[in-house]
Amino acid sequence: MENIINKYPDVLDVSQVAEILNVTPATVRRHIKNKEIPAIRVGRLTRIPKDRFISYLDNCTQ
Repeated sequence: MENIINKYPDVLDVSQVAEILNVTPATVRRHIKNKEIPAIRVGRLTRIPKDRFISYLDNCTQ
């Protein structure tokens, strides 16, 4: 999985996370709203730091 993520920038947007997880952006937004996926709001934009996203994935697979 990390090989796939390495091609993305250090800060991801919702559509990039959806692409990585092979789900819809609405699903990613729901997980962010439920505080399952860590995210940061920058004005009206939602951004997911790649290092925190990798930690989230690691915790999901355990």
